[in-house]
Amino acid sequence: MKYTDGTYTSKAQGHSSDVNVSVVIAGNKITDVQIDVGGETSSRNAAVVSQLRQEVLDNQTADIDAVSGASETSSAVRRAVNDCINQASGKAEGEKTPVKDGVYEEVVPSYNLHKPMTGQVEFADGKIKSIKITDEGDSQTSPWFGVVESKFIPRLLKNQSLDTDVVTGASVSSGAIKSIAEKAINDAGGNADEWHTPVAKKHDVVEKKGYDVIVVGLGGSGILSYCSAADNGAKVFGIEGSGEIGGNSVLTSGPMVVNSKNLSAKYNDGKDNIDRDDLLKTWMEYVKTDVKKDVIEEAIDQDGPALDYYMDKFDFNFDGAGLGGPAGFLPSFVRPDWKKEWIIYGSNSGKWYTISEAVHIDQYQNALDKAKAMNPANDYQLELRAQKFLTDENGKVIGVSAKSYDGTTYNIYGKTVILASGGFIGNKEMMKEVYGHTAHVFGSLTATGTGIQMGRSVGGNTYALGTLPMIHITQVPNIIRDDSLTPEQKATLSALAITSDAKQLDETGKLLGSKDESGTKDAEITVGVAYAPGFHYFDAYTQEDLDKIQKEGLSETTSKVMIILLDQGKVPEAGVPIKGMPKIIDEGIKHGDVWKGTPKELAEQLGMDEAVLTKSLGDPDKTYYIFEACGYAYATCGGLDVDKNMNVLRKDGTPIENVFAVGQDSEGVENRDGEAYTPWGGQAQAWTFTSGKIAGEHAAKVSRE
Repeated sequence: MKYTDGTYTSKAQGHSSDVNVSVVIAGNKITDVQIDVGGETSSRNAAVVSQLRQEVLDNQTADIDAVSGASETSSAVRRAVNDCINQASGKAEGEKTPVKDGVYEEVVPSYNLHKPMTGQVEFADGKIKSIKITDEGDSQTSPWFGVVESKFIPRLLKNQSLDTDVVTGASVSSGAIKSIAEKAINDAGGNADEWHTPVAKKHDVVEKKGYDVIVVGLGGSGILSYCSAADNGAKVFGIEGSGEIGGNSVLTSGPMVVNSKNLSAKYNDGKDNIDRDDLLKTWMEYVKTDVKKDVIEEAIDQDGPALDYYMDKFDFNFDGAGLGGPAGFLPSFVRPDWKKEWIIYGSNSGKWYTISEAVHIDQYQNALDKAKAMNPANDYQLELRAQKFLTDENGKVIGVSAKSYDGTTYNIYGKTVILASGGFIGNKEMMKEVYGHTAHVFGSLTATGTGIQMGRSVGGNTYALGTLPMIHITQVPNIIRDDSLTPEQKATLSALAITSDAKQLDETGKLLGSKDESGTKDAEITVGVAYAPGFHYFDAYTQEDLDKIQKEGLSETTSKVMIILLDQGKVPEAGVPIKGMPKIIDEGIKHGDVWKGTPKELAEQLGMDEAVLTKSLGDPDKTYYIFEACGYAYATCGGLDVDKNMNVLRKDGTPIENVFAVGQDSEGVENRDGEAYTPWGGQAQAWTFTSGKIAGEHAAKVSRE
């Protein structure tokens, strides 16, 4: 084919962003390819760029293999490269290749780690007539799958485009349905690339006026703020970027309890469940400063009353039975003498999800509905992302500008604003700014630091922004979601990556200083991996080590590795020979969880210091196998500085009187920069209740003044 020399650019929609590609053609050859996947959330972005760039140069076509763990991103690269080649050849965009009428069944990996998604796509008259999901496991592990069925599928059918935006907060399930449609198009004789067509966005501007309180984010702290403000007579509007309410709070077990009258009467013969002064002393020793003592005291003293308030007014319930034990209080993680320190949500619906014992979205939805009904003016809107504050000529906050999924801009005016956007775990730039690197996420990627950035934009200060993220889970970086390995083999791969019974390295190739840094101690998962550089580490083995494990089985320590929530199978017992060790290693390498080579080769693959890695491993000529383990984070904790009324503070300590911050947007005030958040159990979820109640009360009060 004849090409015209030049540089051609194109972009295509990936998993979470546009993928940008430029192709240089000279002398009828592709001489250079540049790929930008910086907005994608996959941990395999580096592999996407290096592998696919080389394949394009080698093949001189867009016929490239998808990188495991980054299939949507790889597909976007392929489509963008193909468009560049078409531009160079002078080929005009044509009509879609015809598809044959009929029903096509497809199976693809999805959010559930144990079960793929099965769907049927029906074609009629060259269009997708229907998509039906006939079997899936996502609804067992997430309360949001129903939103994907009710919102995403109708939009895809309406747009007839594979570039239909995923439902925010349920991108993996949405992406799986896209994959089902894509496979069906190809199986029906079509070309799925031709179905990635632009979807028009609106440019309308809608104004909403007359509110007393605007709540930015309807996760747990936002909903509880909404409820408190509404109950105190305010006209409230809630903004939520996701397709469903609740955020991380609907996946979290439950709050710390400090002498709730309701819960003490029900479970402790009316007695206090914890010594208030002992808790305060412990807390102050942990943060090592009195700077926010008044806020911490308020958090402690308002904990019980806040829980009672939401139980009495908004029907929340807690029982502790979801963890398999008796109903009632649960012991602290770090203080054995605090035997009744926290509790978990009950389940109003009777449904308990397998990925977390208590998914309680129904309680939050009920509370939000009840609060909305308190005033005819009260309202909220989903899939609406806050963008910035609206201010008057003096710089005073008078509202919030937000954008809907369909492109419509909403300017919402109100007297006060409560920031409850959930921290910044989903913002790569902020993560790098604060920690120097990103983290794997088990939680809401919609928590992109909006609230913190908005607070800063009007002079708000931050406090303990560098408090380490909430990391409770350690797993391989690229969880294998296909059936290339059995569940037991997947568990073995994970155990070999996580165990402390191996030579452990940090991201530079240096031996870790202690086992605690790896996230394991006496086979129990700790917050230790949060202290490892980059929130990850590596376990190194020789071929002899792995041969011995295959023949003699896992060690006692490795067999006891615990993987909470993101487990895929049962780790084999100690001393039992491992079946299929070569396949486990091969699939680990294929999916980007294992690397093989000499110290020099491994240093090149992993970006480590060759001299340091060689010293750690021992033999420059020997072949080693490096297994990676990563910490998975729920959320960040550091945020805006607030006083005990939850008012955002300026650098000089004065309050921005009509701006408040709650939940992960302000939890740094209870913590310490550079350290894990308070570890005794349920404290973060307790802050959700106390900060929400306090902010709602004071925002309503300020709006009346």
